[in-house]
Amino acid sequence: MRLLLIKSLFIILPLFLGSQGMAYEFKCAHEKDTAPQLDKVADNWFQQARNISKERLPDWMIVATLYQKAVEKNHWKAMHNLAELYLRGKGVPKDTSKAIDLYQQMVDLNVPLGYYDMGVMVQRGVGVVQSDKDAMLFLLKAADLGSPHAQARIGYIYIYNKHQDAVGLGYLRCAAKQDLADANYKLATYYEGTDANYPVAMHYYMRAAALGEPKGALNIRNTFRDGEFQYIKNEDIAKAYSEILRKLLNEPGLQLPNLEKEHPLPPHPIQGYHADKDINWKPTGHAEDY
Repeated sequence: MRLLLIKSLFIILPLFLGSQGMAYEFKCAHEKDTAPQLDKVADNWFQQARNISKERLPDWMIVATLYQKAVEKNHWKAMHNLAELYLRGKGVPKDTSKAIDLYQQMVDLNVPLGYYDMGVMVQRGVGVVQSDKDAMLFLLKAADLGSPHAQARIGYIYIYNKHQDAVGLGYLRCAAKQDLADANYKLATYYEGTDANYPVAMHYYMRAAALGEPKGALNIRNTFRDGEFQYIKNEDIAKAYSEILRKLLNEPGLQLPNLEKEHPLPPHPIQGYHADKDINWKPTGHAEDY
């Protein structure tokens, strides 16, 4: 099955490995629009398992049993989580082959996350033959189907390895719009270090922090504490984001959906709210702003 899959994906490889001048138009897909619908009964078992897994002393055998019940109804999120348990030996015997089988089930169902999971395993050579080329095929397929994790990885490669910023930014923005903290953080570092568009960098650092990434809050705190990038020092902002940083470090998984409203950032003294727009431009709150 895997060999047939690799052959079927091979047509997209030249688009990625070809000359840097080759035109490639990235089309943004979102996982919620392409992944199979989840059975409601199975999803209830899945949610029960997740809740138990977050307890102080989880009963991993019960968690694994609930995931297995959901897997039998083709619940692909349960497949992903149960595979993780097999890889770690939590609640089930450690068994890499069973994890691979679950990832293959996801691929058979055309689940974006399944292609991503398989790509990671192939890249590492865990339970399967290691192959960077085959791993890239899986990751590209996952990204094109809407996996935000794959889009973030492919976007980073396009920018920093292939020096095709426009394509890479397309992937990263697509992942960021799916509320992936890592993609927002990667965009922030690009706009800070490569594009020198500091207000846009601050926007994405804030989005990353709101989605649970402590480094997003750390960068904002440092900027206004030290007056970096020509921002005026602001003790109130630095103190607020220092507290946000503390919360995110102490509560992994915490999200702050109202962060932008509760702790807004001032415009840059020279670049305003966006270096590529008029100095008087202000964000409207729509996704098209950035």
